Amino acid sequence: MVNILVVDNHKAVGEGIKLLLEQEGIFHVTVVRTDEESLNALSQQTFDIFLFDINMPFLKDLGLLKKVKKLNYDVIKIIYTGYDIEPFFDILVESGVSSFVSKTASTENLIAAIYSALDGNAMMPVQLLQRLKVIDRQKNKMELMNQLFQYDLQKNELALLKLVAAGETNKKIAENLFVSLRTVEYRLTKIFKKLQVHSRIEAVKKIRDIGLL
Repeated sequence: MVNILVVDNHKAVGEGIKLLLEQEGIFHVTVVRTDEESLNALSQQTFDIFLFDINMPFLKDLGLLKKVKKLNYDVIKIIYTGYDIEPFFDILVESGVSSFVSKTASTENLIAAIYSALDGNAMMPVQLLQRLKVIDRQKNKMELMNQLFQYDLQKNELALLKLVAAGETNKKIAENLFVSLRTVEYRLTKIFKKLQVHSRIEAVKKIRDIGLL
């Protein structure tokens, strides 16, 4: 049996969710309306799923999520709401929320989200997934900048290294970068010193190892 705690300050909505979920046969649903009732239920029973509406007043500072984590660390937290959660998305993810389901979604989608969460997977609207992609790109860019800073590599030096990795000769690199052959040789010497290597092969291996290629 999968124990689910539904938190919704509209009694009729909560009871409706309970009725729909328990028709699945393996869900046992407890419905509460306030943060006090939520914490009381969590202190008396172990739940597998914590399903709640973010539009509830006590979630403004997300204090309940912190308390839930302390009382029942392993409970899977799912947002089930008609409220726009995008402004709270980052902090909700950090608080351990695993899935986001709109109240306009079908019962089948809600049940699918619960099963997915139990399997260790997450479900969320496409626009939130796109937001994650943006965050991931920003994180990768920051990591790249940190690596460049660590080895004191300039962007033009990294561009040169990418051409070296592609197997281009010094002459071809000079043509691609619109610089002289002597400039390419001088930059390579500086790069080798910064990376503490002695050859083009070692340089390429080094930047691949640290994730710059």
